Amino acid sequence: MNDANINRLLWMLIPATIILISTVAVVDRVTRTDVLAPISLSATTAPVNDVKVGTRIGFAAPDFTLPTTGDTEFKLSDYRGKNVMLNFWATWCGPCRYEVPAFKALQDKYNDGSIAIVAVNSLDNADSAKFYAEANGLNFVIPIDPRGDVSTLYNIRGMPTTFFINDKGIITSIKIGPFISVEEIEDRMNSFK
Repeated sequence: MNDANINRLLWMLIPATIILISTVAVVDRVTRTDVLAPISLSATTAPVNDVKVGTRIGFAAPDFTLPTTGDTEFKLSDYRGKNVMLNFWATWCGPCRYEVPAFKALQDKYNDGSIAIVAVNSLDNADSAKFYAEANGLNFVIPIDPRGDVSTLYNIRGMPTTFFINDKGIITSIKIGPFISVEEIEDRMNSFK
């Protein structure tokens, strides 16, 4: 075998090896039982106050229950009567980390409880989420969704994705991608009205 053939073979094996290792890592993450959390989903199509349940603007947000980084239980329907910013993120997601300063600033600005920030950590390790939250001074609610069940329920195709849910439980706006500033988030908050 000459040098050209060896180089060609290496260029074919390297990407194949990377894909194989990535696939094994994802399968391991999804199938590990030590990181799986119990959840409760309510993906029915039964109306909520005469509004169909779904993940589109104008639909009632599907209810779910997840454990949090604070070792409590989060249930979305417990937040009826409050405006909710429901964000899906992961510690391994670069764009998700990019929007953290805007979330922290929003949290400081609206500490009166006029909006509940809920950041669902999805397809991630609970310990990673807890460490990241502590390291960055995040004290809003962070439910843990290691298998991505709630992400699937909400039809998440990319992270970060944020749903704005009004005090009646109706989705009023959806943003795919990171927020850059508090002003950009506040612009979306106008949909609550």
